[in-house]
Amino acid sequence: MRWVGIDEAGYGPNLGPLVMTAVIAEGPGPSPPDLWGDLASTVARAKGAPDRLWVDDSKAILKGGRGRERLEAGCLATLAAAGLELPGTVGDLLQAIGAGTLTDVELALWLDEDDNPSWPRAESRELHDRWSVSPLAGVPWRIVGVRTVVVGPARFNAGLAPAQSKAKVHFAAFAQLLRSLWERAGDGTPTAVRSDKHGGRHFYMEPLQALFEDVWIDRGPEGPALSQYTIKSPGRHLELSLVPRADADDGLVALASIVSKTVREAWMDAFNAHWLAQFPDLRPTAGYPLDAQRFRQAIEPACQARGLPPALWWRAK
Repeated sequence: MRWVGIDEAGYGPNLGPLVMTAVIAEGPGPSPPDLWGDLASTVARAKGAPDRLWVDDSKAILKGGRGRERLEAGCLATLAAAGLELPGTVGDLLQAIGAGTLTDVELALWLDEDDNPSWPRAESRELHDRWSVSPLAGVPWRIVGVRTVVVGPARFNAGLAPAQSKAKVHFAAFAQLLRSLWERAGDGTPTAVRSDKHGGRHFYMEPLQALFEDVWIDRGPEGPALSQYTIKSPGRHLELSLVPRADADDGLVALASIVSKTVREAWMDAFNAHWLAQFPDLRPTAGYPLDAQRFRQAIEPACQARGLPPALWWRAK
């Protein structure tokens, strides 16, 4: 059996990318992985036992500017559990999770030529290295893959046209992950995908039919508590469930939230560093609407002087 958790970070900001991640696990089934139950001796919720890996909604881990080392340690643990080489730079991180290059994610624009920021922070790596055995190991199921889609500001804006719909940009990123999971399901392994709902949306049949034109889709319940669909063809079977706050009760979705938030934070670190090098008194930004306006006013004249229109760095919605 194969289980997948999907979650995103950065749907609301005006600055920085939208990041969406799928964390994939396999095991004998039929019960899905229960990270907090199966790994109770090594995994805890945010703010739990300090000697355990914190797995939770990323917003609960990184809060009020604190918890960055916990967030990055969670990302490192997820990559290690999937058998991926631990990164030493942001470029390595992007490559490990299949997100492309620094140019692909529109970060090279804010870096000096051949620059590749180091990652993770030293304290995050030290925290990860304290675990002699992976905190995500020792159970019948195992994490087998991590896949991330990064939608930079210019690509985000291009995706808005012509309908000016953020929801369509969001679903396009989701569709990339879902298509790759459907291809993986070609090995005949039944696949159950669980995702957070997309901005409270309840009805997904129409975009799913557009994505899978020649595939049978059964519609299950569609409502505030659950939107469920079965996608199938000869030799393939994928169950898709979208639920609110999935990252709070599904450990794989929580890990996806952690990876997505980690990647977005690394992107914003480099973006902020670029501008603070030019304007030392400028406070960094997380990119969310009110504070983003302050940051835009500070950097826009310099962007205009360099021939960088807002469409390249300011998300219109």
